[in-house]
Order: sequence, then structure tokens, then C-alpha cells
Amino acid sequence: MTSAAVPSAAGWAGGSPARRLLAAVDPRLGGRRAREWALDALVLLAGAASWLWVVEVDGPLLAQLPAWWSGLDLVVGAVAVVALLWRHRHPQVLALLMAPVGGFFLTAGLPALVSVYTVAARSRPAVALLATGVHLVIAVPYWFLLPDAGMDFGVWTVVMLLLYACALSLGAAVRSRRQVIQNLMAEADRERAGYEQRLGRARQAEREQIAREMHDVLAHRISLLSVHAGALEYRARAQGAAALTGEELQQAAGVIRESAYRALEELREVLTLLPEDGDDGGVLGTARPAVGLAGVASLVEEVTASGQQVELRVAPSADELGAVRPQLQRTAYRVVQEGLTNARKHTPGARVRVVVERAADRLRVQVVNPLPVGATATEIPGAGAGLAGLSERVRLDGGALRHGVRDGCFELEAVLPWRS
Repeated sequence: MTSAAVPSAAGWAGGSPARRLLAAVDPRLGGRRAREWALDALVLLAGAASWLWVVEVDGPLLAQLPAWWSGLDLVVGAVAVVALLWRHRHPQVLALLMAPVGGFFLTAGLPALVSVYTVAARSRPAVALLATGVHLVIAVPYWFLLPDAGMDFGVWTVVMLLLYACALSLGAAVRSRRQVIQNLMAEADRERAGYEQRLGRARQAEREQIAREMHDVLAHRISLLSVHAGALEYRARAQGAAALTGEELQQAAGVIRESAYRALEELREVLTLLPEDGDDGGVLGTARPAVGLAGVASLVEEVTASGQQVELRVAPSADELGAVRPQLQRTAYRVVQEGLTNARKHTPGARVRVVVERAADRLRVQVVNPLPVGATATEIPGAGAGLAGLSERVRLDGGALRHGVRDGCFELEAVLPWRS
């Protein structure tokens, strides 16, 4: 399937004649952004304004020069303004060529300053200083070519030094800012890559734990199924073996049915049998309450005793909660535990709200705590590895886990199926 060409921000299609012409002159010019075009347009306008200023205001200076030199000055100045389009592609070469041009032609003064600014913004400080020195060495003696420059040599020299120092300083400041931004972006990329690696390792570790538990728990049941089914097959195929009576068939079928049923039940329970030492360091202490909805109150009491303010609201009655399937109870318990652990780590002493309620055929568990001081609305407190494992646990139980920032608070919410 082919995709249609989308016009760029400048309003040109990728294969327009104008863009092809520019790309033929300079490959960089064929695929630029609107901001770069706008900046170049401003530079060209400033250069043209400078050229007109010299012609109109500094006309007496040009009149002091021979006629052929004045005409050449106007032409060279216009070419220098247009040459600024190549300042990003070849900053050092342009600065070197602009040194004699800016030093001997009045209308090329601004393009020479722009070339110094560009080389300072895009090159090493030593290169920028060398280019500035070359410009000054050529520009300062130009005073001697003018019969009447309107100022003495000392003032002329100071003016040249100030102009080129400003261009050099602005370019160096832009280069420093760009380097700071690049370093920050590289650091952010490294942090993001590390965060994604930690999440991947957490998910992988959780899956490996689940796989090990499934093997350990189900191997016995599945092997029983295989043995009884194999015995039935052997009795049916063996020569001379007595046919199975109806009672024997019923008994064998009952054993197979019971083994299959128990295997399915243990498969549903497998998540609740995972080791507890993977739960984000066990910040809530070693004396763990009962893992289930009945243990949420004890968990809240333990956290409250440590100094955290916790508001607990449980909508269903104790009998209704007790009827929920055990593995769902334990998952709900883990959600509350993870939320309280994060709150205790990142906002100790702050008020935390815990809600456990039934919404139609769903069990909703929510933990809300204020954001840490200095955190923004785009940040999620903590490394997130515990949340990654918890998300996998909730997903395998048929539910969904949501976490994020809302109204200045960090919310952790799990919605699980209500199964008894």
C-alpha cells in the first residue's frame, strides 16, 4: 500500500519543482522545516536592510572610493547576503571567505558578523576565536583605505572589536545552550531506556515465576490424568483383557473428571501461590496480615501505626467479601498493599484514601495519595517495577489496572471481576 505525499509545514509537496531546484543547489535545502525557512528569511531581510542602509546612509563613505570599487562593493555585498543560506552547511568555510569580503566591502559588514556568529554557535571555541581574529585583522586596517571614515583609528578599532565580540559571544551562548539541551535529552533517553529495561525485567521475572508455579502445581494433576487415561487405553487395546465393567468405567471417569477439575482450580489459584519476596521489597514489614480482603483492615492498621493517615472505605459487607474467589481477594489485597507501600515511600505521613467497593459485577479497589513535593502532572512516583508485576497479576485475573496522576493526586485503581 502506498501513502500519499503530505505537504510540509512550508506548504510544498515533496516533489515540487521549487524544492527539487533547491535540493540541486544544496541537498539540505530540499527538506527543511518551516522554522528554518523563517529564520533564513529573517537573516536575508536583515542582510538586505543592512545593504540598503550602507547605500543610503553611508553613501558618502562609498563615494570616497573609486567608482569601480564602489560598484564592486554593491555586488559583493549582495552576493554575501545570499551566501548566508549556506552558513549552516559550511560555517567554517563561509567564515573564512567572509573575512576579506567583510573587511574590504562595506555592504558585506553584516554578513561577515553573521558568519562569525554561526561559526561560534556550531564550532569549537578555538575555531571560533581563530575566525574572529582573522576577521579583525582584515577589518581594522580598512580604516586606512577611507580618506575620511568619520572617526579616528582608535574609535574605529573599538567599534570593530565590540561588533565582533558581540557576534562571538552570542554564538558561544547559543552553542552552550544547545549543548546543555543535548546533554539533558541524552540523559532523559538513558533514563527512559533504563526505566523500560527495568519494566521489562520485572514483567519477565513475573512471567517466569508464574511459569514455575504452574509447572509445580499442575504437574501432579496432569500426570494423574495421563496415568488414568493411559490405563483406560491399555485395557481397551490389550488382547485377552476383561472388558471394563460399568462401575469401573464410572470410577475411572470420575477420577479423570476430578483430576481435571482440580487442575483447573489450581490453575486459577496459581497466582496466589507466588513467592512473597518479590513484592517491591516488602516495605510494609515482615509481620504480614492474612492475604485477602479480610486482611485489608489489618494492613491499614499496621500502616496507620507507622504514622501514615489512612481513610478506609469498604462498601460490601464482610459476608459478601468473604464469598469472593480467594485468588481475586489476594490480588485486591496486593493492590492495596502496593498503593500503601508507594504512599509510604514517597509521601510519608500524608493522608491516603483506600476504597474497596462493588460496582455491578466488578470489584473496584482504589488507593489515592497526594503527589510528592516537586512532582509534576506527567510524573509517576517510583520506579514502576512493582506496578508492572501487579499489572500482570491483575491482567491474568481478568481485570485491569490503572495508575496515574489526577487532580494533584496519584491514583492506583484495579477493577476485577466479581466472582464467588
